[in-house]
Amino acid sequence: MRAGAEKVAKAVFARELDEIKPTKKELEESVYSINQLTGALKKVVAKDVEIRVVGSVVRGTQLRGESDIDVFLLFPKKHKREKITKDGLEYARRIAKGKGDRYEVKYAEHPYTRLYIGSLGVRADIVPAFKIDNIEDMSTAVDRSPMHADFINRRLSERQRDDVRLLKYLLKRQGLYGAEVMTSGFSGYLCELLILQYGTLTGLMDAAAGFTLPILLDPKGKGALKDLSLAKRFNSRFVVIDPVDKNRNVAAGVSIETLGKFVMLCRAFTMRPNVAFFHGRGFASTKVRALLASFIKRSGLDMYVVSARIPDKSEDIVWPQLRKVGEFVTGLAERSGFRIYFSIPVVSGRNGMLVFFAPREKLTTRMQKGPSVFIRKAQEQFVNAHRNAMAMTMRGDTIYALERNKYGTLEDLMRDVAAGRILGKRKDITLRGSKLLVNALPKECAEDVYASLLENVGIGSDS
Repeated sequence: MRAGAEKVAKAVFARELDEIKPTKKELEESVYSINQLTGALKKVVAKDVEIRVVGSVVRGTQLRGESDIDVFLLFPKKHKREKITKDGLEYARRIAKGKGDRYEVKYAEHPYTRLYIGSLGVRADIVPAFKIDNIEDMSTAVDRSPMHADFINRRLSERQRDDVRLLKYLLKRQGLYGAEVMTSGFSGYLCELLILQYGTLTGLMDAAAGFTLPILLDPKGKGALKDLSLAKRFNSRFVVIDPVDKNRNVAAGVSIETLGKFVMLCRAFTMRPNVAFFHGRGFASTKVRALLASFIKRSGLDMYVVSARIPDKSEDIVWPQLRKVGEFVTGLAERSGFRIYFSIPVVSGRNGMLVFFAPREKLTTRMQKGPSVFIRKAQEQFVNAHRNAMAMTMRGDTIYALERNKYGTLEDLMRDVAAGRILGKRKDITLRGSKLLVNALPKECAEDVYASLLENVGIGSDS
């Protein structure tokens, strides 16, 4: 970053930090809530179970208004997984007895409890795990979490913790934060490791602006790795070795698209730092329909929304299935001669939607590509399969058949999709009886769809 740009960047960071760093009062309230919660747990848990608070609150990297608490119940290794899961859920239920208290059972590698404590106004995840001192003794993925907290607390300076806050906030505003499957973004722990790797947020952004694949990092050694076999070993072009578990890639959940957007973001910011990067591509909720209508008019595209039925399961389960169905429909449309520019799956509450943007086309016929005429068997099979074609022609050595299109418009095809005549059910996603909307959205889902369009396509919010 140029000297002048770096000075501006520091001013931007200082301004944003004042807005996103927890206030003294919030920090005091967090400490009080932690003491109250752990005190209540001590009264019900077995004596051989250690109560350990981990997460961004104790690491000092949380954002203002996001001081959620992660409490781990660390059981001795002598217990079986079934027992720690059962006891962990029971301990959490036993302390959720106050007015306004409630709990939900969540699922990761094994069940855990999410508590909402009414008297404290906080949310806390109560997670059972095994107490380990060496990573070789790990039985579940969450066993390593306390080791993560220890590693970060020993190494990050106060300034670096603030840089982590800035990085997390920037990624959130740009739709690049979150390890969930539907986001495929940067986790909080990954943000901490990246700041540790490069020393400062400025250092990270300078480095990211020049990233070339593969990216192989070792935060523990604070250096880039030269062993290209690591990319093959982890099946990833973005590898950040977990300092407490050399067999884990902390960046495994980051999609190549998310990484690419981050690189472009860093290039733009280092060239011209501005607070606007921390504001994201915001939009007013009341203007969503007008914004979508403007985008459709300017682009000349039609928007097709298939509202599918989804089960009451976590987004990490439903979203990948919805995406796969969207890919199937896109492939079907393209085989029918239509072009789909954008396909966006959206989960909004209990609604699952497949949103497609495509040019307005009416096709009575399509050219079906065949094999090379010099591949005799394949050529003969193609000619036989298309013996009723309207015409047959060649381009170079490739044979083509002119076929009458089954669907005259993409809307015709989408109506069959929504009716379930093409794909009735795929795992948990039911299309039969779905609704099809063309250039329109249900009011309750409009904001989620437009936000997904911004994040996935990158149109300007003033379109």
